[in-house]
Amino acid sequence: MQVSKMADADNRLEKPPITGSADRHLRIGDVLRRDALITDFQCMEIARYAESLRLRFGEAAIALGLIKENDLERALAVQFDMGLPDDSFGGEPVAFTLPRSQAAEDYRSIRNALVLRWFKHPQGAKTLAVISAGRKDGRSVMAANLAVCMAQVGYRTLLIDADMRSPRQHLLFDLNDRMGLSTYLAGHSGEGAFHEIGAIPSLSVMPVGGIPPNPQELLLRPGLPRLIEQAREQFEMILFDTPAAEAGSDYQIIGAHAVGALMVTHRERTRTRTAKKLLAHCRDFGIRVVGSAMTGAD
Repeated sequence: MQVSKMADADNRLEKPPITGSADRHLRIGDVLRRDALITDFQCMEIARYAESLRLRFGEAAIALGLIKENDLERALAVQFDMGLPDDSFGGEPVAFTLPRSQAAEDYRSIRNALVLRWFKHPQGAKTLAVISAGRKDGRSVMAANLAVCMAQVGYRTLLIDADMRSPRQHLLFDLNDRMGLSTYLAGHSGEGAFHEIGAIPSLSVMPVGGIPPNPQELLLRPGLPRLIEQAREQFEMILFDTPAAEAGSDYQIIGAHAVGALMVTHRERTRTRTAKKLLAHCRDFGIRVVGSAMTGAD
């Protein structure tokens, strides 16, 4: 799936400098030797080969047949403190499982824009709803990858699956869905509804916790603003995955509490008039659409 970079839906905000950066405290060779993937002698051999052909160390190690591509992926993840990629998430989120892919790079670009325009801006907030008009516009995958990207640069991030009609985050992150947002709003669970993602430092996910018969009624209870207030004390960034607009008006309730929204459109499915209608509804409910991102195949 291709992901386009975020379009500016409100260019009146000044852009402060981005905070957070990767910490290159280890060299690739150090990581590979520490994990016993290469010896000291092989490290010197790789360094000489890399210098002679003007290659990067990891590229030279692969060219010499001393390590494999996935060994380099894991070493880079350790070097940049991004967590260790594996296949436990079934290929998603690609920002974690395929960090060097073009799609992952596009998600990071969207993250950077959101940090500048919303999360770290004086007129912004810690909360953001990810919305879309249609059910298959890529909204849930977008929310998951953005949450991963936020956590990868050290922001304490909470992703809340607020799609109590067709939830996906528990599937994307391979989580137990017994407790989550619905049980919290119904008063049956507390902080135990948050799942820390061990492989991705700084990331927690709150799944739906079961599909309730009355999602809008639950969202209108005092529990949602209380949850946001508590989350703001623990997390720097809070993302909501919302139901598609065509499924109901749940997104309006969530977006109103989150204040800001990122609108996801699909290259082949989302019609212009549908997107404009969604923007108009957001304005009516005081939801500030800070940008849009397009998904879909080439």
